[in-house]
Amino acid sequence: MKKWSSALFVFFMSISLMLGLTASANPAIVSYGGSYSNTLTAGQGYTYILPTAKTSGTSVKITTSAANTLQLHYYWSYNNTSVDLGTAIVNSTNYNGGSGYYSPGTLVTVVERVPGSISAFPSVSYTISFN
Repeated sequence: MKKWSSALFVFFMSISLMLGLTASANPAIVSYGGSYSNTLTAGQGYTYILPTAKTSGTSVKITTSAANTLQLHYYWSYNNTSVDLGTAIVNSTNYNGGSGYYSPGTLVTVVERVPGSISAFPSVSYTISFN
């Protein structure tokens, strides 16, 4: 029980740390096959947490109203460790990304606005799905 509570504490602390990196990033626990819609304005971000992501591969698909206005920042959390996987710019209105991971864990995807796109596109709507 002590090991479980310690792991849970570390998980929530790592999520809190990641959320502190982005402005107003609200978290949502997601599942495979789900489709989630949102609209972001300047300074906003949204965090999607996919527990038990597949080591064989997780596909992240985004459909957005404007290309080059959103960026995805990926984190991988496993064995009480959080790894920054980097950032990808959604460079078209239909984006397909994702990867396979070598150890079972949690995929955290933070969707943010690209800073230079805010004047041309004050708000951008999108739909994200995980398969």
